[in-house]
Amino acid sequence: MKADYNRFVMLIVALVMSLVTMAQTNPKSGFIITNTGDTIRGIIDFRTNEKLSKQCTFWANGGSEVKNYKPGEIEGFRFDDGGKYFVTRRLNVTGEPELFFAEFMVQGMMNLYCVVYHRDEFFFFEREDGEMAQLINRAFYTSSILDDEKVKLQEKKEQYGKVKNLLKDSWNAVQDMNEKDMSRTKLVKVVRDYHNDLCTDGSTCMVYEYKVESEKAKTHFKAFAGYAYYSHEKTVNQDLEDENYSGSTFEFGLGLETDIERFMKGGSLEIGLAYSPKARFEHDVMVIGGYEPSHTEYEKSRLTISLGMVKRFGKGKIIPLVRVGGFYVLHFGNKETRYYKSRQVVDQTWSNTNHAGVYLGAGVQMQISRFYARLHADWYKSLESKGNMMKWGVTAEFAL
Repeated sequence: MKADYNRFVMLIVALVMSLVTMAQTNPKSGFIITNTGDTIRGIIDFRTNEKLSKQCTFWANGGSEVKNYKPGEIEGFRFDDGGKYFVTRRLNVTGEPELFFAEFMVQGMMNLYCVVYHRDEFFFFEREDGEMAQLINRAFYTSSILDDEKVKLQEKKEQYGKVKNLLKDSWNAVQDMNEKDMSRTKLVKVVRDYHNDLCTDGSTCMVYEYKVESEKAKTHFKAFAGYAYYSHEKTVNQDLEDENYSGSTFEFGLGLETDIERFMKGGSLEIGLAYSPKARFEHDVMVIGGYEPSHTEYEKSRLTISLGMVKRFGKGKIIPLVRVGGFYVLHFGNKETRYYKSRQVVDQTWSNTNHAGVYLGAGVQMQISRFYARLHADWYKSLESKGNMMKWGVTAEFAL
């Protein structure tokens, strides 16, 4: 069983890696600025902030050749419709100054840049005279060891002090600095206040505000219903340990799905909660030394939690998709009844049981205005010897 488990795990890993490999690009219109100041329009691969800080993948309009620019090879690039704007800057992120494509957030008497490195956000405040201060917004997942937290708190305190000192000529900007709010919106407001307080010619600073909606992942609420056929299942506490039974049941549920377009083109993460009403499964088996088959009935309901990834392919009203992930199922209302020679020989119930496994699926998606509907077939396989399950299902989804 351990070998089977390892094979299934490797299968899931291979499928996830293949989906990531197929991710390819997330094209958005925009332009690059060459080191001579020329502007070339085309398509830019819109990836995560961390990836964009290291490379710009670009297709010029009218051309098919892809070019990968590193920081310093071009002056910068920007996405259309007020999208993100990146410029080449030499900044100290790793301990030594090096070139990055820094996101240009505010330009004025105080500039504001941001570089994402290992998911940490490095904000750089650059005063008009070239004086600079850094503020790091550490990612949530970083270590929570007490000593590390003390170091981070001390680092944060020192950085806030340096930033406030850089902003000291603007009372409003200093007052706006709040250690509990390091959001991009807040920091943009701080720099804008600084410019407004110190600017004497009446000009306004340039805030390169991208559309917030383009930064946020789209999340869909969905409802689904399906039919499942269990071709191979073994109840955890069943009396006949060596026998499997089959049967079918309906299920319905609710879920959430979040797009991850900047990580994977056409990709999304899904989580679902499905309920299967109590259903009866039957099978007949000839026991050793018996004169006729015994008839066994099992009853139970199911509650299934699933978490996985969806990959959609192509464009159009109807597109194919694949699904892969894991699940945890809880059985309740378990009951086993057996009859032999028309006489009841087993009548037992037991408490809730559970097991976990993996699922694979494929289907199609149809766009309906801003909603979508799906139909997919799936295969579920538990990874445990007890409660072993193989399930085939067809599910219809509707997402808002």
